[in-house]
Amino acid sequence: MSTSSGMKTLFKLLLGLLGVASCLCCCGLGMMSQLAELNVRSPVPGLPVGAGAVELGTVLIPADTSPSRARTYDWNVETLHPPGNRLTYGLGDTLDAWLEDQHKAFGRRLRYRSLGGERFTYQPPRGCSADMRCIYEELIRSNEGPVKALGERFVASARERNLDSAQAAQLILNFVQRIHYELPVDEPFGIIPPALVPARNKGDCDSKAVLAVMLLRQVGIDAVILYSDPLAHAAVGVGLPGTGTRMRHGGRTYQYAEVTAEGWPVGMIPPKYDKPRLWRVMALESSTSG
Repeated sequence: MSTSSGMKTLFKLLLGLLGVASCLCCCGLGMMSQLAELNVRSPVPGLPVGAGAVELGTVLIPADTSPSRARTYDWNVETLHPPGNRLTYGLGDTLDAWLEDQHKAFGRRLRYRSLGGERFTYQPPRGCSADMRCIYEELIRSNEGPVKALGERFVASARERNLDSAQAAQLILNFVQRIHYELPVDEPFGIIPPALVPARNKGDCDSKAVLAVMLLRQVGIDAVILYSDPLAHAAVGVGLPGTGTRMRHGGRTYQYAEVTAEGWPVGMIPPKYDKPRLWRVMALESSTSG
């Protein structure tokens, strides 16, 4: 048995007008399986709606999902013109429950057991060390369908608006930052499956980071998970040029991207986490790509 020694810790760090909520982002998996029918209803990307916002579209999975199940997100990207963006995403009751059931079934197969608070034990799968890598990779595989349908909206919008890679990355990161930060309750390994994060409008650091990595890769941007057990935090590494904090892996460097605080600039690491030796770069295997 391997025991998680870290504890998810929530605190608020004030820097100017920005805040960051941090946590120990432990684990989270689902299992490989077929997904329900996907349906994407989307107006032409680039069509302004409301007060100058750009409509990325509506994603309902499956086709008969009630619009009342969907969440609508409005967020800004100051480097884009217009800066406002809007996207709607929803999963049907059956698919939502199915993804949750798969996540819990994986936990049972790994003999996940809560020890109270944020502590737990589990048995790593064969060939995996007692860290989060295999857990994140399984989440990426098992949630690929619904997340890919969401990612298609970003691919289409980036193409229609002729965004460069840096702009497309910012569009995605600001969207993920917009999702409400919340520590998971009664979730195996303390993580919410990535397809459920935007469907439920909640997730903690690694729940949101896995979603961001999947979306970034779909638009063709190299992205990795940045993980620190000692610092009880996770973030995203973006493989694009840029200033600020960068972390090296496999001959490449990745720009630090915080996903827990809305509007937090890419490349800026919160001072509490600015301890490079305590971070690991996880270049996860997955089939999710552009």
